[in-house]
Amino acid sequence: MIKTILIDDERPALNNLERLLKGYDQIEIIGAYTDVTKVFEKIKKEKVHMFFLDIDMPKMKGIDAAKKILEIDSNVQIVFVTAYNDYAVDAFEVEATDYVMKPIMKRRLDKTIERVIKRYKDIENDHEEENKISCFGNFEIRRGQQEIKWRTSKSEEFIAYLVHNRGEFVHKSKIIEALWPDKDEKQATKLLHTNVYYVRNGLKSINLDQAITYSNKMYKFDMGIMFCDIEEFDKTFSSYEVITSKNVDNLKITLHLYKGEYFEGNDYYWAMNEQARFSKMYMNMLMKISDFYIGEDKYSEAIIYLKLIIDKEPYIEDIHRKLLEVYANMEDYINFEKHYRNMTNDFKQELGIELSDMTKELYRNGIGKIKNKD
Repeated sequence: MIKTILIDDERPALNNLERLLKGYDQIEIIGAYTDVTKVFEKIKKEKVHMFFLDIDMPKMKGIDAAKKILEIDSNVQIVFVTAYNDYAVDAFEVEATDYVMKPIMKRRLDKTIERVIKRYKDIENDHEEENKISCFGNFEIRRGQQEIKWRTSKSEEFIAYLVHNRGEFVHKSKIIEALWPDKDEKQATKLLHTNVYYVRNGLKSINLDQAITYSNKMYKFDMGIMFCDIEEFDKTFSSYEVITSKNVDNLKITLHLYKGEYFEGNDYYWAMNEQARFSKMYMNMLMKISDFYIGEDKYSEAIIYLKLIIDKEPYIEDIHRKLLEVYANMEDYINFEKHYRNMTNDFKQELGIELSDMTKELYRNGIGKIKNKD
């Protein structure tokens, strides 16, 4: 998602632009302001990809605001919006992505968004030095190809626990309870301080040692300027209740972030609820995408996502039955027969049970169609 902030001193113009941009699935509006001076601190704490910025504003001209924004993050895209042609040369002197005239027309905005998306992808591909947090599968914090190697397993768990709390302050007593529940307070506090030191040293290798903040006996890890897979996963999937041809590709891209269970391979009891939530979210999205493709009669695509569900949860009979129905609709009776035989054997050998009457009936109907066809 391209995180976007809108700035225009005229509220009606701001509302109109927001309405138009909500029609683009790739754009996520995270703020709309009539006062440009209010956004500078925000972008120091939260990653923003694009600004729609009015040029002619009373408190600070758009050109000056753009220069200040780019000083904070040189990868931000600026799209200037104005009612006057006079500023075009100045706009492109600050390397603006585009320049659109008021009143903004949908057809013209389509071209702007197309240009923004292309540049966004180019930046993502080229940005090898970006700091990234990965929580699905192996837990990693890295800068480009450089991964932090933690000094102890507890220092890794400490930073994982702060990431788990999503940038919120956590009291040291709660951290101790989670990481050293069997230690007395004095010993646990010493272990905490030692591992904080190890973590700061690890983060220092990628210039992030200042991201750990301590205040009033509480710690937090500032994630605002980093890409984090669970943040992106949560935000994307919570935004789409209904899958359409316009958003399905974006959802498929986000699905690839799920490279394994949340903190997979680590026995973190405090992560169990989130692990179950993310697993359920992933399965639900696979199901929704497969149902979407079935509804579109795109059976080959549906099979991909049904098989991903079966790979993760091999013994959900309803899913196997749905896959059999897809093979039948495709008249792919070789795979229809093969899958039925395999699932029959798997359920009997692994679970000691036979398939339901409903599944057997589906198989008989499929075989009947084969014989009638012959």
